[in-house]
Amino acid sequence: MDLARIKTASGKIEKADVLAFVESRKAAPSNGAAVVRLVAASPKARRIAAERGVDLSALRGSGPGGAVLVADVPAVAAPVTTGPLTTGPLTTGPLTLPSPQRGEGVSTVWRIMAERMTASWTTAPHFYLVREVNVARLVAWLGTARKQTGARITYSDLLVKLVAATLAQHPRVNVSWKDGALERHPEINIGLAVALEDGLVVPVIARADTLGLKDIAQRREDLVTRAQAGKLRPADIQGGVFTISNLGMYGVDAFSAIVNPPQAAILAVGRIADRVVPVNGQPAVQPTMTLTLSCDHRALDGARGAQFLGALADLIEEPLALLT
Repeated sequence: MDLARIKTASGKIEKADVLAFVESRKAAPSNGAAVVRLVAASPKARRIAAERGVDLSALRGSGPGGAVLVADVPAVAAPVTTGPLTTGPLTTGPLTLPSPQRGEGVSTVWRIMAERMTASWTTAPHFYLVREVNVARLVAWLGTARKQTGARITYSDLLVKLVAATLAQHPRVNVSWKDGALERHPEINIGLAVALEDGLVVPVIARADTLGLKDIAQRREDLVTRAQAGKLRPADIQGGVFTISNLGMYGVDAFSAIVNPPQAAILAVGRIADRVVPVNGQPAVQPTMTLTLSCDHRALDGARGAQFLGALADLIEEPLALLT
């Protein structure tokens, strides 16, 4: 197919435009030179119309120049009146499912999550710091810790331990912005973002800096299990001063998280992947991880955030520094 024969209002050709062109050519004279002009419509409206089986030419557009917009596309295509049967072959199109309808209900957990994240995104000025770290020694530490404790320790448990230790070194990050002033927190309570079927919750591991790895793993496992069963208590999600969101298990390399109010920062953790990095001046393949620190600029500035992230990266690359 010669795409130059397809003309759209925006000049951008998408899959729905090609499908519409094909359908229009079925009824057009086959002279090989005609150029079919499609109905003016936004790309999204065109895609949704194709999904719902709606004929754009039958719609009255409310956009500029009569262009069809998403709001103009009905939820269900109008019934088609069939003509007399013909002897030609029956052609069927692909089966498409209707898009979710407006007004679809959400769970209480999802609604609360949406409200909190909207409030954070619209009121807290975010900035982001990114650091790639070599995790060769972190990987080795995980294996050793599992053997020594007999517990099901995860990378999230190691990160809770390291983040808590770093916060103890940098108490200026262990703060919140409240009523136009900084509120300092005496305890280091680390929240772990947990995805559920009906939303996102952040159970808190209280006083994480005073716990050993085995205790952290047991509390994390208990909180996650009760969160998935819908049995968290109000105390389980209160008092957090810093949050860790780990999407590495989903194959995500890096992402920027939204600060969990009223906290000052959240750490987004990507997957561990082998990359070529310099080791003693020579290229070597090493396991690495990308960390992204999202900060509320009202509570933290770039320098303090960078110092915290740098100290955390140093601990991740050399966990034995915890002993000192």
